Amino acid sequence: MLLTKGNQSAGATFTLLGFSEFPDLQVPLFLLFLTIYTVTVLGNLGMIMTVRISPQLHTPMYFFLSHLSFVDFCYSTTVTPKLLENLVVEDRTISFAGCIMQFFSACIFAEAETFMLAVMAYDRFVAVCNPLLYPVVMSPKLCASLVAGPYTLGIVSSLTLTYFLQALSFCGSNIINNFFCEYSVIVSVSCSDPYISQVLCLAIAMVSEVSSLVIILTTYVFIFITVIKMPFAGGRQKAFATCASHLTTITIFHGTILFLYCVPKSKNSWLTVKVGSVFYTVVIPMLNPLIYSLRNKDVKESVRRLMNYSKQLSSSTPPFKGTVVMTARNMSVETIFVLLGFTDYPELQIPLFLMFLIMYIVTMVGNLGMIGIIKINPKFHTPMYFFLSHLSFVDFCYSSIVTPKLLENLVMADKSIFYASCMLQFFLSCTAVVTESFLLAVMAYDRFVAICNPLLYTVVMSPRLCALLVAGSYLWGMFGPLVLLCYALQLNFFGHNVINHFFCEYTALIAVLSSDTHIPHLLLFGFATFNEVSTLLIILASYVFIFATVLNIRSASGRRKAFSTCASHLMAITIFHGTILSLYCVPNSQNSRQTVKVASVFYTVVNPMLNPLIYSLRNKDVKDAFWKFIDTKVPSH
Repeated sequence: MLLTKGNQSAGATFTLLGFSEFPDLQVPLFLLFLTIYTVTVLGNLGMIMTVRISPQLHTPMYFFLSHLSFVDFCYSTTVTPKLLENLVVEDRTISFAGCIMQFFSACIFAEAETFMLAVMAYDRFVAVCNPLLYPVVMSPKLCASLVAGPYTLGIVSSLTLTYFLQALSFCGSNIINNFFCEYSVIVSVSCSDPYISQVLCLAIAMVSEVSSLVIILTTYVFIFITVIKMPFAGGRQKAFATCASHLTTITIFHGTILFLYCVPKSKNSWLTVKVGSVFYTVVIPMLNPLIYSLRNKDVKESVRRLMNYSKQLSSSTPPFKGTVVMTARNMSVETIFVLLGFTDYPELQIPLFLMFLIMYIVTMVGNLGMIGIIKINPKFHTPMYFFLSHLSFVDFCYSSIVTPKLLENLVMADKSIFYASCMLQFFLSCTAVVTESFLLAVMAYDRFVAICNPLLYTVVMSPRLCALLVAGSYLWGMFGPLVLLCYALQLNFFGHNVINHFFCEYTALIAVLSSDTHIPHLLLFGFATFNEVSTLLIILASYVFIFATVLNIRSASGRRKAFSTCASHLMAITIFHGTILSLYCVPNSQNSRQTVKVASVFYTVVNPMLNPLIYSLRNKDVKDAFWKFIDTKVPSH
């Protein structure tokens, strides 16, 4: 974090001891965990892809299984890379922000997995106890709601615990006797009274564990009673077989957690705790896809069928670029999109490539330079520049998501992009643009407090509030696009998927659909309208109060200084929101596709380049810091 705290938590660093008491085992453990992590990534991503592209697995049970695999993949990726790093490097430190972020992410996925397993138990209950009503009861709408529940509970629980962690003070050696930032070990090294934090953690853990186990046990009691009443042995065997993988998974998952947290502390050495933690953070995410693939006939048959299908594809002539390789049931199996970009002007491909390349280089240097200057200069460790550094980070990410593919398509004959890559580009670019929209609103609020309440500025804009405002922007930036992505993944694309755009934008994707596009358009319109209206209301309300306050300032120099602190931000929001409003608020009849492309270039390529230039050229502090940095690095002769 860039902000300084009174309790010095923002600048605190933690040391993760991990398995440092066994120096001779560092390399063997590294190889072991690397192998486990590789199997985890391949197994879970393989399970997701198998469920996604096999029509016979498009059922509620496998829908939940694919989300369980996604949670396991994210959970392992949150913890294992840092564990691997600490096994081979001497510096085992992690910053306060990094530690909090690791805990926040790990807590979300641990909580989500707990309730996802309960949801899967309910699914098995309906399948076994009400087989005739199963397709009706487990409707797509209910399945989506049941999946959204665990993610929501995970985010809410994690946000609550993280909020209380932010309030703690850390002033000692901050040595964490574990391999990742787990809540109890973070609390144990704080200087503050840990009672409230410990009670809160215990309460959330108890509610999650008890409620999920009650759901699981209740459903399996009904399942067991139903199976016992079946007259045929073959029916009982088949019913139990559908639950075997799930029962194995919940036994391992909840068994490990209960062993760790329900056995008295005196009987648990720290080494036992570490080994148990390794099991549920590293090993279980690897075991789940293996359990469901080795014990599940449908999954094994689907994998075998896909392998045979890939062999047939490799021995046959590849399909025409831009068409969809289809299997049964009109599913988007190997969908390929073609991004037309600026193919209407073949003679401009090289000039456009050079122009966009220069813009991209300026964007990278400008935004990374802005982040670097703010990071290394204590003068800029204030809320305003804290938000500006995150704006530069979002601009850097946004440009890197869109521009490289644009540059590639300007010089390559093959302008195709795979289905998965297209969906990922859409999700990441949409996340970046929504996050930037709310960051600009947050920066307007910051300027409002600075000008209208200057004496209370440092109190109101506390490090905790700044962190929450930034975190809120990122979280909402991910949530909205995730909803759009989940809906887009349910759509079927077939035929010639030619996208008349230079990147995978939502309306361009919808345009190639042969099915009804009313709902996707309505969903996008509602989401975009809410974002634009809410952010503009915050910005306009802030600047109305700022304008009224500035007019009441008696001296002309005071008014000039107040306006100058807002000038860069006003210019940035005018360019950003002006471009978006011109794109989406002008009737379509007045917007040709070429106009849309040019405007899209402006807010995806040009705007991320302009922001650091606006804030550096119009900001005396930034310019002074830049030239001071140059003077210290370049010796005078």
